[in-house]
Amino acid sequence: MEEPKLSDDVFEQIKNFDHRKLTEEQILLIDKLILNEELKECYKKNGLCKECKQPKNSSNWCQCKFQQNFKNWTSGNIEVDEFIQKSQLKAKNYVKILEWIEYDRFENVEYLAKGGFGTIYKAIWKDGYILVLKCLHNSQDITAEFLREIELHIVVGDSLSVINCHGITKDPESNNFMIVMTYAQNGSLRQYLNKSFNSMSWKEKLSILQMTAYGLNNIHRERLIHRDFHCGNILSEIQGISITDLGLCRPANAKPSQDEYKKIYGVLPYIAPEVLRGKEYTQESDIYGFGIIAYEVCTGLPPYHNIAHDKILTISISIELYEKLDGLYRDLIRSSSEQEIEKQIIEADKINEKLTTTSSLYTGATLSYVTNPQAFYTSRLLDFKNLPEPKNAIDNKDDSFGEYSESIESIDFTKLNIDKSN
Repeated sequence: MEEPKLSDDVFEQIKNFDHRKLTEEQILLIDKLILNEELKECYKKNGLCKECKQPKNSSNWCQCKFQQNFKNWTSGNIEVDEFIQKSQLKAKNYVKILEWIEYDRFENVEYLAKGGFGTIYKAIWKDGYILVLKCLHNSQDITAEFLREIELHIVVGDSLSVINCHGITKDPESNNFMIVMTYAQNGSLRQYLNKSFNSMSWKEKLSILQMTAYGLNNIHRERLIHRDFHCGNILSEIQGISITDLGLCRPANAKPSQDEYKKIYGVLPYIAPEVLRGKEYTQESDIYGFGIIAYEVCTGLPPYHNIAHDKILTISISIELYEKLDGLYRDLIRSSSEQEIEKQIIEADKINEKLTTTSSLYTGATLSYVTNPQAFYTSRLLDFKNLPEPKNAIDNKDDSFGEYSESIESIDFTKLNIDKSN
């Protein structure tokens, strides 16, 4: 389907108008001549380009400048070329412009980490910036559907809460495509907690959660779902917190017609119970992940770090934890009061004095804990089938929760190191 355009006749009638100072008569004429609402909005906001005779998408440039350069580059993949070209033609500000960047424009490429579906490198762009290159595994045949997931970064990328995507390049050795993104100096939130938790004030911890919630809310306001919301996909920068890997939790070559595209991928402790039981990802399942992140920021520990992330834990999350949290929520609604909260604060103050001096976990410069070798914190396929449905928490008379993990099964916030002076 062709993009709507102004005819030469319409251009001739309005080419001398000042779009910033339209008279009432000119406004009526424009409303009559330009029937496409998007074109009309672009004209009234940005005016006309004298070269291509079309409304500009931005006050700073016209999209025809990009079109003139299309013939000068190619990624070697038609779908990638069209994806980048489309982003350039529709961009309304610099943040939303994607570039095709030749790999030889990067210097000092340095390996940082490997995730479930990509490998992360740090590099210096010859233009002078330090950036991250995320190499997408098996992306030689990257699908249009996966490219649309990358586009989600552009949709909300003009917010400081979501990491910016600057363009796409290609690894010359593997021919895998690489996303070029902003570099976060402090790494992931998980890395930052490992390094700095013991010196963090409660003010800083709550600020991290506030910024994370703000970023997730920005994603949800665009009617989007993250689908892989965990501490590894939250980056700690000097200016605050940014979210990354929005919608990228699947193989880059998976197609909607394949069963592969419908499978569950992610980091087990952060996946909502209903998703583990085969339901669709929703914004509510993102919020469940945020709840686990809140626990992690409050305690410093990765969730379920001391046990295997296997089917037993999956059943624990999808059944016992679901029932337990449902019951705790109902109890909280019944018992919440100012007097109860004040009582919890007083109790916390008594325990806090002992915690930092008695626990070896919090006494060193960095956190000291042992992770089970079968606890995985990178996204992966979770192929646990035929999980039983949970019972209603009200009907569940058994108050036991199972001996699954000392790290999260009983989160007692009275035992957290809360210093009210910070």
